[in-house]
Amino acid sequence: MDPIYNEYYVHGKNKNFIKKLWILNNPENHPPILQKGVPPNGCFTIAIIQGNGLSIKHKNQINYLSEGIYFCGQITETINIDILSGTKATMLQLFPWTPSFFGISDAYLYTDTIRLANDIGILKDLNLNIMMGLSNKMICQYMAKAFVGLFHNNVNTSLITESTHMILARQGKLTVSSVALSLKISERHLQKLFKNFIGISPKLFINIIKLREALDDIVYPDTPTTFTQLALSTGYYDQPHFNNAFSSIVGTTPKNFNEKAFFLTIKK
Repeated sequence: MDPIYNEYYVHGKNKNFIKKLWILNNPENHPPILQKGVPPNGCFTIAIIQGNGLSIKHKNQINYLSEGIYFCGQITETINIDILSGTKATMLQLFPWTPSFFGISDAYLYTDTIRLANDIGILKDLNLNIMMGLSNKMICQYMAKAFVGLFHNNVNTSLITESTHMILARQGKLTVSSVALSLKISERHLQKLFKNFIGISPKLFINIIKLREALDDIVYPDTPTTFTQLALSTGYYDQPHFNNAFSSIVGTTPKNFNEKAFFLTIKK
């Protein structure tokens, strides 16, 4: 386990909306942590940054995040993070369906962006700055109370929840058409739902979930396997298709993937 990286899984009602907290903590007397990759995961994130801050390089742009609270939309490619000494970043990883319950119906505006939470209308009234300095447990308790007032359940939230649950449960090993068929809606309707409430296409979302499963299999293999076997087991036609998809999202080929260069999920 990386001493800078840790995870905290939530309990109670919050586990329906928050997948986990992941914490990056670089002490004051520790040198900066440079160029650590974070691959897409299909989730949204609320980031609580304390201390000296961090830099994020994404799509050839560099953003410096000073102390504050930020909302991160869907990320479609690996981001690289530089964590300054004396910085703690607590990331609330929201399930893909969570923003839809709180009235966010223009998620495409936030794809591949990181914005101050107070600049987003629906989050502005939550007074999220209260969470600065709170323990992980207290952050979850505060978010549970904050979420109650925003909760909106309707046909769209039900469809988004069911479709993303289905994709996650199948580890991305299904097609857009099969998801639409299961929901008894058209593919065009599903595309529109994902654009508005997830921010990316269902095809890209499925691909991200498949590749995250592949990453877990590379880092935590149950049995020795070849990349061809891994490609087939994760739902790709052959290794070249797998290599291309992997490179486009992770930023390197499966063969050249170095787990030490990334912050990755800790196996339970």
